[in-house]
Amino acid sequence: MMSSSSGTYSGSNGHMCTYETYVLRTSLTVDNFGRRFLGCSRYKVGPKCPFFQWIDNPTCVRGNEAAHFVQQKMDLLRSELQLAHERERAATQVAAEATQMAEIAQDRAAKATERERKFRASSVQAKEIAVRALEQERKCRIALMLSWFFFILVMLFSCFSSSENVGMMKLSLPGGL
Repeated sequence: MMSSSSGTYSGSNGHMCTYETYVLRTSLTVDNFGRRFLGCSRYKVGPKCPFFQWIDNPTCVRGNEAAHFVQQKMDLLRSELQLAHERERAATQVAAEATQMAEIAQDRAAKATERERKFRASSVQAKEIAVRALEQERKCRIALMLSWFFFILVMLFSCFSSSENVGMMKLSLPGGL
């Protein structure tokens, strides 16, 4: 029931609508597409208020036919928008995974660089050790050659000194053998 003097409406559930609580809405149904109406702001909240009043005149038949195509186009646009949102979510997920994989690759590259640096350092140390070993080997060969040289000298000296002694002994023997 609507009271025109006070601008209020009392619904069957006891809720009192006023002009302050009315909301201007636009119909999207095929039969009344684009037609404006007043409805209670609490229509979807709590107990449903049945207040409803058309503001515009009924739409023409051709307008209703056009509204059907507009409604189909809107449905198509909604599904395309939903598909675009799904693609965006998938792209965002792929981008996040790619970022994570890039971070892992960077971490692995940094570790590989560190391993290469350590390898190069140990390679330099190995080369230094090899150079010292070669130097030690060279010194050992020189020492060995010198010891052989002295051995041969000693042997020659002992041979010559023994033979001189033998010769002297022959000379000094009484029988002159």
